[in-house]
Amino acid sequence: MTEPEAQAALAEVALVLVAVADRLQTIHDALPASPNRDAMLEHRVPRDVATEIYGTIEAVLVDEIRPAIEYLEAASRVTAEELRERFERDRRSSR
Repeated sequence: MTEPEAQAALAEVALVLVAVADRLQTIHDALPASPNRDAMLEHRVPRDVATEIYGTIEAVLVDEIRPAIEYLEAASRVTAEELRERFERDRRSSR
């Protein structure tokens, strides 16, 4: 696989993850809100199933899927010149 082919494949994977994120967001938004949701999310009272699902989806979206999409999209567009510039910038700042 060539680098351009790999970058195109990464862009495709990022699109798939965007669709997954959209589906998870739809599920998240459709869940019934418990009257004690805030207390449950702050670990002051036990969670019900809907709140557990809500919190899990929120964590996965924020901590995993959205960052993965950003990383994959960036890698799908990065150039050798940008990498050299980043290397030099990092090298200068570490002195």
